Amino acid sequence: MRKLIIIFIFLGGLSQLGRAQMDPLYTQFMTNPFLINPGITGTYPYYQIITNNRLQWVGMADAPLTNTISMYGPMVNMPMGVGGFIMQDRWGPESKIKITGSYAYNYTVSEMLKVSLGLNVGMFQYKMDASDLRIENKDDNYFVEGDVYQFYKPDATVGLFAWSPTYNGGIALTNLFGNKFIFADNLNIETDTTDQARSVLSRLRRHFYVHGGYKYLINHELAIEPALILRKVAADPLQMDINVRAWYGKRAWDGTSLWGGISYRTKDAVNILIGVVYQKKIEVGYSYDITINPTKVYQSGSHELMVSFKFNSIK
Repeated sequence: MRKLIIIFIFLGGLSQLGRAQMDPLYTQFMTNPFLINPGITGTYPYYQIITNNRLQWVGMADAPLTNTISMYGPMVNMPMGVGGFIMQDRWGPESKIKITGSYAYNYTVSEMLKVSLGLNVGMFQYKMDASDLRIENKDDNYFVEGDVYQFYKPDATVGLFAWSPTYNGGIALTNLFGNKFIFADNLNIETDTTDQARSVLSRLRRHFYVHGGYKYLINHELAIEPALILRKVAADPLQMDINVRAWYGKRAWDGTSLWGGISYRTKDAVNILIGVVYQKKIEVGYSYDITINPTKVYQSGSHELMVSFKFNSIK
């Protein structure tokens, strides 16, 4: 059990530096904020499919790996949007598969400002494979080497999003239910109320996000887009990503464009981003995180790839 506790302390410490606890981390958050804020649902006049794939801390054993596919768009003739995503997140002996659906109501404040309130509800499977652990205490009542422990839990996220032709911003709260992960061997954890049976090894902490961006058109071919996101988890320090991208192409925001930029994540990494948008339909983005926290001696940074396809406008 002592070996297991050490693993969790180590992963927990790294989480504060780079994974914002149990929520996946996305360097290219500005390309798909729907994964953080369901208020985005229906705010574009078309449906789109986006994949986000992140390999974190390359070179470190059992490093986090996150793969997500999402789809969302507006409802015809109604100020609403629907969507959903499937996510697989793996780190060491632990993994999580999450399936969700989203709904949002979009409200027009003025010709230049709209707001949207969204809700994301779903289920996730959390699994720990003890075959990847070496348990020193063979009489451990909670973990048996070689066993697989898994739970199915509901979860929800709520978000508010506001946008105009030039700027946008939002707030979101994830992991609303704060689910607990309870492990016990040969004990009925549903009926046994003893301290031993109800011991909680971990729980999903609620995450609070604030994000925003601004589009500044320099001329017909060049534009600058600064963006930021703030993450706050319980008693952990506030984490912030500051991002600036430059766009180059016909009218900057239309047609085929190239973009590139740099971002800084407090106490964690400096990130390089590049991407291309083909005919406003297909977009590919890549980012590389250069680690600046103490774990840099154990790994060589993180890679992230985003691919999206936009359907024809329906509104």
